[in-house]
Amino acid sequence: MADVSTRSWDRLYTTELSNYASNPEDTGTVWFDDSDAEAKMVHFLAELQENGESPVRTILDLGCGNGSLLRAVREALFADGVMDADQRSAPRMLGVDYSEASISLAQSVHNGFAEEDDENAVPITFRVWDMLQGSVDDLDAPDGWDLVLDKGTFDAISLGNSASQDNEDGAGPSVEVQYRARVLQLLRPGGRFLITSCNWTESELCAWMEDAEERARGAWLVQAGRVAYPSFQFGGVQGQTVCTVCFEKRIAAKGAHQSPINHA
Repeated sequence: MADVSTRSWDRLYTTELSNYASNPEDTGTVWFDDSDAEAKMVHFLAELQENGESPVRTILDLGCGNGSLLRAVREALFADGVMDADQRSAPRMLGVDYSEASISLAQSVHNGFAEEDDENAVPITFRVWDMLQGSVDDLDAPDGWDLVLDKGTFDAISLGNSASQDNEDGAGPSVEVQYRARVLQLLRPGGRFLITSCNWTESELCAWMEDAEERARGAWLVQAGRVAYPSFQFGGVQGQTVCTVCFEKRIAAKGAHQSPINHA
């Protein structure tokens, strides 16, 4: 990502880290808190689990900020702590951000809550990692992640970039297209991607994430759910301040021919 953007986020999180050091009750910004997005995302995931959906064991939060979303998800999905050793695998929760100051804040806040954690609580770890340029191998998840979370990171990445399929210099795919390809790399087959945005509508997110070319290559995202928010009406048009959409990674059977996705 651009150095200017990195410095901007570092300044923000450096300030929040300083504020937290002065006042441990000030844990930093919770993005889209005015829309109660974090609680709604967590409730959506908890309902999936209650309905017997594919169990979630590994969770990756893209652009974790202060780490609040991972803590809330852990409380909802892993209330009983680490699973027994004879189960498939122990739960793993990782928050990544390309801002070193963000990871410092997330780790500091997490350490502050650690004293209250049960000894069997699922561990949460944090790592500096660039969503677009970092190596997927660095995350030590060879089988892919069961669940990938995004609350505002796609917004930040796409902010100021042309919503086209090519970079301005024509040298390659836009950051939005790179982002989608990276999400597909990160997810295991059948894995879920839950994203919240204030810059894109639900239909726009689906247009970005459900791509016919990806499907033709044998791995693609398909909408698998949504979160309902209060709507408003202005000038005869109905809308909402944020949207949250769940996608699932599908893969084609070997030798199968895939038809293009119809976005109509």
